[in-house]
Amino acid sequence: MRIMSQKRSSARKQSRRLRHRRSAGWFPDQHGAWFMVTVPPATGLLANPTCTGVLLTATWLFGYFAFFATTVWLRARRQRRHLAPVVVYCSLTATFGLLTLLYDVSLVKWVPTIAPLAAIAIWETYRRRPRSLLSGVATVLAASLMVPVVAGPSPKAWATAAIYAGFFVGTVPYVKTLIRERGSRLWFMVSAIYHTVLLCAAISAWLVLDDELISVGVPIVGAALLVRAVAMPITGARRARPWTPKQVGMLDATLTVAVVLAAL
Repeated sequence: MRIMSQKRSSARKQSRRLRHRRSAGWFPDQHGAWFMVTVPPATGLLANPTCTGVLLTATWLFGYFAFFATTVWLRARRQRRHLAPVVVYCSLTATFGLLTLLYDVSLVKWVPTIAPLAAIAIWETYRRRPRSLLSGVATVLAASLMVPVVAGPSPKAWATAAIYAGFFVGTVPYVKTLIRERGSRLWFMVSAIYHTVLLCAAISAWLVLDDELISVGVPIVGAALLVRAVAMPITGARRARPWTPKQVGMLDATLTVAVVLAAL
C-alpha cells in the first residue's frame, strides 16, 4: 500500500511539473475579450452565411489566438517554452488567411484598414502595454470591422459595426474603474463622460437614421450602459468587498446580449 501511495504521489508531482512547463499561451485567459472577438464575426455570418465568411472567421479567431500567444511570449521575455503556441497559431492564421483569399481575393482591400489597427495592438504588446487604452481601442475597432468584412459593406453592416465599436470601446475604461484602476477618479470621469457622449450619439442616430439601421433599442441600451458605468464603481467602493471580475463579466454578458439584440 505504501508503494502504491508513493507511486500516486510521484505521478501527481510529475503531472504538476508538466502543467508548469506547458505554456500559458495555448488558450486565452482574457474571458472578457471573448465577446468582443466572437460577436462581430458571428453577426456577419448570421447576416451572410458563406464559405468565405466561415474561413474568414476562422482566420480571425486563429489570429486572436496568435496575438494572445505572442503577448504571453513577449511578457515572458521570449522564453522558448512559450514559442510553440506562437508558431502554431501564426501558421494556422496564415493558412486560413490564404484559403480565404483563394475563395475571394477581393477581401485583400480590407488589409490597409485592419493592418494598422493590428500593428498598434502588436506594438503596445511589444512595449509591454497589452492592456493599455490605445491597445484596447485598436483591438475593438479591428474586431468591430469584422461585421462588414464578413457580411459585406452594407449600410446595416456598418451601422452594426458602429454600435459594437461604441459598446466595446466603452468597456475598456469601464472595466479599469472596477479592477486595475479601482478608485481612480480620472478613469471614473473618463468612463462616465464617454458613456454620456455615447448615449447622446445613440439618440441622435436614432432620430436621424432609418429605424432599420438604428432601432429605438440602441438608445435604451445606451442609457443602461451609462447607468452601469456610473453605478458599478460607486456601489463597488461602498461594498465590503469590491465587485469581482466574475460578477463584472456576468453583468457584461447580459448587456452584450442586449446590445446584439438592439443592433439586429
